[in-house]
Amino acid sequence: MPTSVPPLTLLVADGPEWRDAMHQALGQEGFHVVQQPLPPRPRDLLHQIRWPMPPALLVLHLPSGDQWTPGATLQLLERLRRVNPMLPLLLLPEQADEQERSMLLDAGADDVLPRPFGLREFVARCRALLRRVRRVPNTGRATAQEEVLQVGAIQLYRQQCKVTRAGEVVLLTPREFRLLEYLMLHPGRAFSRDQLIEQVWGPDYNGDNKSVDVHVLWLRRKLQLVEPNPELIVTLRGLGYRLDGPQE
Repeated sequence: MPTSVPPLTLLVADGPEWRDAMHQALGQEGFHVVQQPLPPRPRDLLHQIRWPMPPALLVLHLPSGDQWTPGATLQLLERLRRVNPMLPLLLLPEQADEQERSMLLDAGADDVLPRPFGLREFVARCRALLRRVRRVPNTGRATAQEEVLQVGAIQLYRQQCKVTRAGEVVLLTPREFRLLEYLMLHPGRAFSRDQLIEQVWGPDYNGDNKSVDVHVLWLRRKLQLVEPNPELIVTLRGLGYRLDGPQE
């Protein structure tokens, strides 16, 4: 198997025929796939996944109605991120509109692909997700071997995929982590939203660049940016963002 192929993709979906079709499509591309039926309740999913050995990618079908309500789904995403903040997560909802897709992305999903969709696009989305997770910014300032980046009270442990503030762990989604990492690798440098989309979301991203604003907002809230650096991530009107603050 090529080294670029993920060791395990966990496919959780309702309907054996549909699961088998996605399984076959991924298998033809060299993915190692384990499929599981969708549990009746979202909270039961956590018991189906064997931690602390998670899959390289989780593909989750979101049905409509019954126990899989929007509120229950958001609670599941929050719990998944607590267990493994860096697990790549592709959601397959039933005909989600723009507002619902945005809500799922903000809650912790890495990508959302509503039904109906083509199997070629589905496989391409899985490949793109794994490329984004593996991508390491090439900056000339830092290398992949560096362990810790620090600005003020914020510390980012690159190898552990962990962020702390004043010694306390801050739970971030994979995209929030990558956005913070990229900004911390370039302190004092201004980036437009499109530049951040290209570097953090990747060239395969097809959404609106306003997603950057949402992720910066969540980063500010989760990092509790207060004095002496209330504007650690500075908004530049008409341009984008810049990370300020001295490195220690």
